[in-house]
Amino acid sequence: MYGGRDSAKSYFAAQKVIIDTMRKPYSRFILVRKVYADIKDSQYQTIKDIVIAYGLMEHFQFTENPLRIVFKRNGNMILARGLDKEHKTKSIKDPTGVWYEEANEIRFNDFLKTTTSLRGGIIQEIMTFNPEMETEWINSYFFPLKETYEKADGNYHYIKSIREDTTILHTTYRDNAYVTPQSAELLESFKDVDEHYYKIYTLGLWGGVLEGLIYNGWEIVDAVPKGFHLLAYGIDWGFSNDPTAIIAVFGSLPTGGQGGKHIVITEICYRKGMSNQDIVDTLLLKGVKPDESIVADSAEPKSIQELYGKGFNIEPSIKGPDSIKFGIAKLREFEISVTVGSMNVIRELKNYRWKMDKNGNNLNVPIDSYNHALDAVRYVVGNKIGVRKKRMTGVRSLRI
Repeated sequence: MYGGRDSAKSYFAAQKVIIDTMRKPYSRFILVRKVYADIKDSQYQTIKDIVIAYGLMEHFQFTENPLRIVFKRNGNMILARGLDKEHKTKSIKDPTGVWYEEANEIRFNDFLKTTTSLRGGIIQEIMTFNPEMETEWINSYFFPLKETYEKADGNYHYIKSIREDTTILHTTYRDNAYVTPQSAELLESFKDVDEHYYKIYTLGLWGGVLEGLIYNGWEIVDAVPKGFHLLAYGIDWGFSNDPTAIIAVFGSLPTGGQGGKHIVITEICYRKGMSNQDIVDTLLLKGVKPDESIVADSAEPKSIQELYGKGFNIEPSIKGPDSIKFGIAKLREFEISVTVGSMNVIRELKNYRWKMDKNGNNLNVPIDSYNHALDAVRYVVGNKIGVRKKRMTGVRSLRI
């Protein structure tokens, strides 16, 4: 199931999992994502919300460590597994179904290892995702040529897969009878803001290779290489509409050193709805130490002050005239590597680009999307490399 946002793909999949769990004599569904920690706030929470809405909470048992849902009447279970813990997936006995959420985050090899290790009976596998990049393996593995099915207005549904026993369903918000007028209006407004964004997230069409990408030539690495040192953690604040992004940035020289031209980026957290206490808990859970530096968006001084009061070594990002373009220019001087599990950083790098006019000319203005994690990286580079500090005058000490 793929397509645009607010088309209820995940809600439908969650309902399917719940009904199987309640009605079948034996059911054991597995919730799968690239990173185990992301399941709690996505599939697990969606299922819980539906159970509450149906008035069925007394019939289910929800546990969070580990993530598990049990239907009390028959003992059927819904389990969770992350592909960052591969051995855990192999340990499940006799599964009947798997739901891969954000399936485009999953690498082909990870999918093959999972789907082959879970065989044993009749297993139904469900994938839900937005079609962000036409070059993704999901497209070539399951889909025919898009010219045979894709319609420019996004108004199409069933597609004959090139794989046997596979059904492909395309939906948009227009197929969701329960979408709110506010969500529909927002999705349609993308048409005037960003054509590429409108194509993917409103019409649910495959995104192609983009013109005007801001960052090129970056690479994915399995882990932070030896010899790299933590420069700082970057925080870009978010809440209801935008995610809070917490990113660790490593440099090839110690903090404050000059001349290093290679950074490695690791995603720590990328989530909507986080309070400041949630951010504090996440930093503590991830083992951020009191002496390790954090650079946060200076637009929220109260949040910075609150984290400082909790004992974190946090400072506001330095901003001045054209600070966004300055930070981008500085970051483009570096060789950039991204650790393999940093899927939201990778997604942003693949999509963050310059605005174009109707003739395809670069306007030298970055789009205001796909930039939350990359803004966090930019804050670290802007503060820790030190060039901007020398150019700016009248800047007081950064320490709060």
